[in-house]
Amino acid sequence: MPVAVAYAVAGFSLALLVLASLKAEQAWASVRQGRQGPGGKRRIRKVPAAMGGPEQIGDSARLRFRVLLLDHDDTTVKGTEEVHYPAHVDSLRILRPDLVPVSLEEWFRRNHDPGVSAYLKLLFTSEQMVQEHEIWEKAMEQKMPAFYEGIAELLKEYRARGGRVAVVSHSPAHVIQRHYDAHPWAEYIRPDLVLGWDQDPAKRKPSPWPALHALQHFGVQPAEVLALDDLSPGVKMAKAAGITVVAAGWGHNVQPIQDYMRRECEQYFETVQDFADYLLTSRASAL
Repeated sequence: MPVAVAYAVAGFSLALLVLASLKAEQAWASVRQGRQGPGGKRRIRKVPAAMGGPEQIGDSARLRFRVLLLDHDDTTVKGTEEVHYPAHVDSLRILRPDLVPVSLEEWFRRNHDPGVSAYLKLLFTSEQMVQEHEIWEKAMEQKMPAFYEGIAELLKEYRARGGRVAVVSHSPAHVIQRHYDAHPWAEYIRPDLVLGWDQDPAKRKPSPWPALHALQHFGVQPAEVLALDDLSPGVKMAKAAGITVVAAGWGHNVQPIQDYMRRECEQYFETVQDFADYLLTSRASAL
């Protein structure tokens, strides 16, 4: 081979190597940049997935759990603090001015045990329950609770890897959908299935029906599903369906609830980041 040709081939090969190196550096820079949001805010740490564009991401076989059963209030959004508890205080002021509302912490306790419906029936007559429900619905229409920091990033990453999300909540389905639709990342984090408050008690937590319906909807086995909740109804639902359940501990810090969740759940997570590290760990790494 003539010397000039050899130098040309070598130079071309070197250029290809430099180009490949630059592309790899850009890809990893993108991953590193993804850990910060606008203004330098910290985002969910990425557990590196397969590199290559979005069309190559989404192999749910890499995930430890293919489906996430996700609670809404006090797990995903600050629902109780910003919407439901203030609505309860308004209900008592209007319908039962003779009663003093319990504290926010005690309200969490009553939602945990005996459950919100059972507790409200102790306070209101059947006629008042209708009015209480109207006050509650009005509050939900007027207020938009904030998502917990890191939740949107977690859901975006999980769904990008092929994970599917079913929201199971005591809030109405249309309200939950409105919360997601209002988020700037709605197209990336919107759940695949929403099972909200149902007038039939057999179709809402702690009944296993929502979980069993999700299994059928996604065509998966219980071992492929993870439930995340902050209160006992979600725990009871998941266990009755044979699904692993873990606790979201970042929404409140009420000792009896925390003790129960630590005892009954597979894991107890105090931060969204800790849960993200657990959920996004690949199946192979978890073995």
